[in-house]
Amino acid sequence: MKRYVPWLLPILVLAAGFASLGDVGAGPLVKYAAYFAGAIALPGTLLLRAVWRSTGNWAEDLGLGSVVGATWQLIGWAIFTALGWQRWLIIWPALVLAGFAIAGRKYWRITDPKPLPALWTWGLAVSAAVMVGATTLGVMAYHPMPPNGEAYYPDLLYHLSMVHELTRALPPETPQVVGEPLDYHWFANADMAAAVDVTRLTPMVVLFRLWILPWLVVALLVCATLARQVSRTWWTGVLAALALAAPQLFLLVDTSVNLAPPVSLLSPSQTFGMIAAVAVAVFLIDLLFKGGSRWLWLLIVPIAIVGGGSKPTVLPLLVAAVGLAALYLLVTTRRLPWRLIGTTAVLLLVGAVTFLTVAGSTSGSHVQFLAVLKSLPVYTAATGDTTQPGAGGLILPALSHGAVLGTLSLLLGLLLTLQAMSWAGLGVVGRKDVVAWFLLGAMVAGWAGYLLVDHPSVSESYFVYTAAPFSLAGAGWFAATSARKASRPVPIAIAAFVLSICYAGLLVWVRGVPAPSTGRQLWFSTQLLLAVLGITLVLVLAWRLFFRQAGGGMLVVLVLLSTAPISSLLQSAVRGDTEKAPTYRAAHWWVYPDEAEAALWLGQNSAATDVVATNTWCRPAGRPAPGCDARGYLVSGIAGRRTLIEGWAYTNQAMAKQGEGGLRYTQQPSPWPDRVALTEQALTAPTPEVLQRLRAQYGVRWLYADARNGPVAPALDQLAVLRHSIGKVRIYDLGE
Repeated sequence: MKRYVPWLLPILVLAAGFASLGDVGAGPLVKYAAYFAGAIALPGTLLLRAVWRSTGNWAEDLGLGSVVGATWQLIGWAIFTALGWQRWLIIWPALVLAGFAIAGRKYWRITDPKPLPALWTWGLAVSAAVMVGATTLGVMAYHPMPPNGEAYYPDLLYHLSMVHELTRALPPETPQVVGEPLDYHWFANADMAAAVDVTRLTPMVVLFRLWILPWLVVALLVCATLARQVSRTWWTGVLAALALAAPQLFLLVDTSVNLAPPVSLLSPSQTFGMIAAVAVAVFLIDLLFKGGSRWLWLLIVPIAIVGGGSKPTVLPLLVAAVGLAALYLLVTTRRLPWRLIGTTAVLLLVGAVTFLTVAGSTSGSHVQFLAVLKSLPVYTAATGDTTQPGAGGLILPALSHGAVLGTLSLLLGLLLTLQAMSWAGLGVVGRKDVVAWFLLGAMVAGWAGYLLVDHPSVSESYFVYTAAPFSLAGAGWFAATSARKASRPVPIAIAAFVLSICYAGLLVWVRGVPAPSTGRQLWFSTQLLLAVLGITLVLVLAWRLFFRQAGGGMLVVLVLLSTAPISSLLQSAVRGDTEKAPTYRAAHWWVYPDEAEAALWLGQNSAATDVVATNTWCRPAGRPAPGCDARGYLVSGIAGRRTLIEGWAYTNQAMAKQGEGGLRYTQQPSPWPDRVALTEQALTAPTPEVLQRLRAQYGVRWLYADARNGPVAPALDQLAVLRHSIGKVRIYDLGE
């Protein structure tokens, strides 16, 4: 029992976090915990052991088992939803538990225990506590659930609309454009929909509060498993978990719109896809390089499909990992590695299928070297370039215009601070082990996508975020090798921590130094980073040459992984300037109380498959004008109903128009102007014929009319039934 005591820490932190939030009681928490344990983690762990084996300890088994269980649950969700049996989905995981209770009792226990040290358990438990505390206190607190907030981040409402849709039908429709197929990587949202079907909790509570928490713990476990698997050293798993948790520390003293990468609340697809990618990597390494059973294909293929259906970045990284490993074997053995070639072909096929069916959101992307720098707040000030994401030639316009120094300064800052985690594992280069080249392949693909793709929403960042666990595994392996050669690894670790604190303090100090311009401050920061880099290299060389001691690699890895998290913690503790308010209050995304309450009323008083015509497609509220931001998801998100037309910005049709007329894809006119015109006519100049067309052609049952967004004709009171009115919102029923 002593081994389970550390896990009480994240549970206590979770309880404290939700007590602080005050909007979800103990009942939903217990219900969701029971669901995840009984319908995801336990069935998946049993299937994992039956198809493959146990890792020798419960923690890693439950981490990988949760991925297997979620994959099994998604298969059941697809079957039950397609048949209209969503309310009976609990039967699906129950079949697994019953089957193993009858004919597979040996899989309920570990027959060959290989317990990990208590320090491993404490390290993972502390990491989980940091993750849970940061998420509840720093991010969830920043995003109150409707109608309790003042503004709502659009991506959350967009994901909420998909969760609602995925509880209704398969294949799903685009909630904002009824009748159009949902062209998006929606598997994470389907996992939420399955949770809603079983627990009967609302999609809002599941998305805003519950779904992400167990998956954050699973992320720590699977990343730790991968690190330990490749390095064969237990503490590298702790290092990987701490490296994922440490960047969240600032959220314990401050609030922010999102978690620090590579995990994300605002992009559940990133978190879910990354976890699937790591699990597939663990199984591939065992299958291809450690003599694993061929039965592993039963896990690899479906989980790879889940990964590809969750994030388009997953399959390219896995293909590159196996592909580079195959190339290494070809060069070193002079023989074709047919097994790896076949595996690459299978992954390419899975990638093609998911890309053509559920990938979505890739329209408007181009190739441009270093385009990601345009996403940095100081890019324009440093380079003078105002080019939008998704626009420009093959090379970053700033370089074409001669702003080389500013560009290099931005790139250096990006490498040494924001993305240090994702290249810290490059120390495996040159290692004569095919597994090292597997990790390197994923890292190279991640960085290639990051530095070469130009996406309208800067989604190329997800390439390097998905590669981060592979880099952490490589970094841990490199550090472990260095530590074995060092006679005194503990003092090296302490020295690295002290050095990181000093560097972090310098970074915080320089950010607060007054400068005549942003460009000058950037150059000052660049000089400091160069000095820090030089000092570290000098110390490593001195340690090696004068003291004849190894361990320099361990020092570099630890400094790289710890400086940025300590810096962000100090920055928030000293200046508290991560966000300017305790909750999300962006004026652009303001939702008036009557708008939110009316949407909730509509959701509670209409059928799940009802269709609504609404004039809420743009934000902020106001009469729509050309170029308005088409990310309005009041009805499709908060009410959870399909709409004739609402915010169209995230459709592939809109994203493909990025840059047209000098406008972002979010400001482009509707790809369905006929629906916009019909809606406006129904609300401003209604006739019986117009309302009948809405009903007959599109199945519209309700009108959600917000007077802030344009006039609402009084004649509607005679042509339809006014069912609800609050503030400036009127809801009409067009009848059956």
